[in-house]
Amino acid sequence: MHISKSLFICCCLISSAQAADISVTGNWSEMINETDLTAGAGSDLRSPIESGSTLATLDITNTGGGSWTVKANKADFGWPVGASLAVRRTSDGSGSGTVSGGGIYLSLNSSDQEFFTGSGDRSGIQIQLKLEGLSVSNASPDNYSATITYTIE
Repeated sequence: MHISKSLFICCCLISSAQAADISVTGNWSEMINETDLTAGAGSDLRSPIESGSTLATLDITNTGGGSWTVKANKADFGWPVGASLAVRRTSDGSGSGTVSGGGIYLSLNSSDQEFFTGSGDRSGIQIQLKLEGLSVSNASPDNYSATITYTIE
């Protein structure tokens, strides 16, 4: 099987503010083409496909030193059946508070899920994404996108 077009994956990262403030910078665009085939023409796509470990940065401010929980969800439209997107925290960032959890990939869906917890203000928390489940049989050449929303409670 020859892939005549490329798959283009774009993940936009946004944040939503509650009592404390959360902001995110960074996005991921991945062009999947013949170089992503496991063994050349006629083979399947490599899986998983991961972003860099410092893809995005989360900053949590105005906490008043209190405890908080970061939740995440994803919205995608027309993704291939079986394709999944996961997120993990790759650093603690810095600041006066603490950070716990989130070091193992969390497979995202349309519902808010607890990503990690902490307390106090933290900046520079690094995030990484992982895409799994794409194959030449379920992903036609096209552009696919998803939006990840982070909220703080």
